[in-house]
Amino acid sequence: MSEHKIANRYASALFQQALENKVIEETAQDMKLIANTCKNSKDLMNVLSNPIINPNEKLKALKQIFSSIGTISSRFIELICLKKREDLLDKIAESFIDLYRKHLGIQRVDLTSAIELDNATKEEIKAYVKQHTSAKEVELNSQINPDIIGGFVIKFGDRLLDTSISAKLRKLKKELNIA
Repeated sequence: MSEHKIANRYASALFQQALENKVIEETAQDMKLIANTCKNSKDLMNVLSNPIINPNEKLKALKQIFSSIGTISSRFIELICLKKREDLLDKIAESFIDLYRKHLGIQRVDLTSAIELDNATKEEIKAYVKQHTSAKEVELNSQINPDIIGGFVIKFGDRLLDTSISAKLRKLKKELNIA
C-alpha cells in the first residue's frame, strides 16, 4: 500500500476520534504544529525515518518535542510509533489538515506570481475560487517565483490555472516547433 493511502487512513481515523471527543480544533492545531515542525526540521525527519533507531527512543523524542499537544494527539503519536509508522508522521499530519479544511469548507489555493500581488488582486482570486468551488473560505498560500516572468499560477483542488508569461512562451515555442 502506498504511503499516501496509509497516511490518509491514519489521518481519517484520528479525525474521527477528534470529532467524537469534540477536540477537532485542538487536534487540528496539534497537527499543524507537527506538520510545521517536521517540514522545518530535516534532522527530525532523518531520525523518524532511520530504521536503526529504536521506536521507543523515537517516541521519547517525539513526546519531548511535542510536550504541549493534547491527549488525543499524544496518544496518536504513541500508536504511530507502536505501529512503526513514525516516518509518515508529517504526511499524516498534512492529510489530517486537509480533512480539517474540507470539514470547514476551506479551499487551499497555491498562488505563484513573479512579484507580490496587491490585496485587491488576491481578493479577486479568492472570489474566483469561491465561484468555481463549493468553498466557504479560501486559504491563499502565495509565493514569489521570478522565473514565471509575469502573470500567475493558481492551483486548487485538481485545477491548475497558468496565466504566466513563461507558460505562454512555452506554448508558443511548441506551436512553432522550436526545440
